Amino acid sequence: MRKIFFTAITLIFAGFLIACDPAANTASNAGNRPANNAAAAPAADAAAIETEIKKLANDGVAAILKNDTAALDKLWDDKYVFVGPGGAVETKAQRIEGLKSGQSKLESLSYDELTVRSNPEGTGAILIGRATVKGTNMGKPVDGQHRFTQVWSKTKDGWKSVSGQVTPIAAGTAAKPAEANTAPAGNANK
Repeated sequence: MRKIFFTAITLIFAGFLIACDPAANTASNAGNRPANNAAAAPAADAAAIETEIKKLANDGVAAILKNDTAALDKLWDDKYVFVGPGGAVETKAQRIEGLKSGQSKLESLSYDELTVRSNPEGTGAILIGRATVKGTNMGKPVDGQHRFTQVWSKTKDGWKSVSGQVTPIAAGTAAKPAEANTAPAGNANK
């Protein structure tokens, strides 16, 4: 009788420990958790994403300089939008048509100071850098240095640029993106 009592107490105690240990209880609670548990997903390889995005951005530079609209059609998502240095917004179709017609033509374009930030899932990335450019965009000169931002999204067809934006760099404001205002939000005036 003593042996049965001791075995029963041991089983009850072991059951209690298993029920209270979240790590040991993962299989029994699998149906109670959301299907896309971010903590369970492995983190994306940020260095590999950075390398790939920089390569694609430089492929875009080469395509623009060669006026290779077929290559740009593959790099830019169908919903791509571009905000030019004057603030005008262009769709993918408008950008490609501007290149085909010659209304937008760059004689030279180079990127430097590239910084890539990707999300933990590896499905999105932001590229910030400096562009040195000579040419025209929508018939207006765009010579000089510009700070640019590109937003990239991982699609079933690979990485696609979904948005681009450029801003002329005014004299005395050429700090690298990582050195730009680092004050936490809400403390910019302190």
